[in-house]
Amino acid sequence: MTAYEQMVKFEIGLDMGLLTLDELRDFVSAALKEKDVPYIYTDVFLSLDKGQEEITNVIFYNLQGNYTADRKAGNTVQRALIGVIRDKYRSGTIDKAQCVNYLHRLTDYADGDWNLLSIDEYYKLNKSGYCSDEDFEARLGSIFANAI
Repeated sequence: MTAYEQMVKFEIGLDMGLLTLDELRDFVSAALKEKDVPYIYTDVFLSLDKGQEEITNVIFYNLQGNYTADRKAGNTVQRALIGVIRDKYRSGTIDKAQCVNYLHRLTDYADGDWNLLSIDEYYKLNKSGYCSDEDFEARLGSIFANAI
C-alpha cells in the first residue's frame, strides 16, 4: 500500500470506530523510524495530539493532488480495512455483531459489492436460526478471502 492509501485506511477506520488513535500513533511512529518516509506521515504525527478532526483535516489536505480514491469494489483501501475487520474478529477483539456492522458501514466509503451488503441479511438469518453458524462463517470467509 502507498502512504496515501495507508492514511485513507486510517481516516476511514477512525471515522468508523474500527481503528483507534493509538493504532494510528503506533503505525506512524514505526513508519517514521524508516528512511525517506513520505511527508504525510510526519504531518499526521505532528497532529496526533490535536484530535481526530484535525488528523482528518491533515490527511485530507495532504491527499489533495496526490491520491484519487478508487471506488471499485476491490480497491486496496477497502481490502485493507476488510483485513483489519477480519483480524479483529478472528482475534476476538470484536464480536460477530460488530464485525457485521463494520462490514456494512464500509459500504458507505466505497462501492460495496453484494457480499458486503448482504452480510446483514445472513447475520439476521443466523440469529433467527435459518442460517447455520457454519454457513454464516462461510459467507464471512468469502468476504475475508480478498482482504489484505
